[in-house]
Amino acid sequence: MKRHLRTSLLSLLLCTSCIVQPSVSNISEMEEAENAPIPTLVGKSSSTRWFWLWHTGDDSVELAQKNGGITNISSITRTSNRYFGIVVQNITTVRGE
Repeated sequence: MKRHLRTSLLSLLLCTSCIVQPSVSNISEMEEAENAPIPTLVGKSSSTRWFWLWHTGDDSVELAQKNGGITNISSITRTSNRYFGIVVQNITTVRGE
């Protein structure tokens, strides 16, 4: 009886963790500036976290800036996609010139 109760509670906990987390969250890290350049270039970097155990990739601002060939940053956006609460993909988008 105790084994079935623990299994049921664990299953319920895993299912509710998927419901509680938002699927996408966007965060802008820079304030609007009057003299910010008009973004003509876009660079992206991403990383993925699997089962809370290991992390692959690099979602740093520096890598996104390098990938887009950007020298003057006008905005930074971070997006986090969660799949079933198990796989989390983080994407950093940098815009500038």
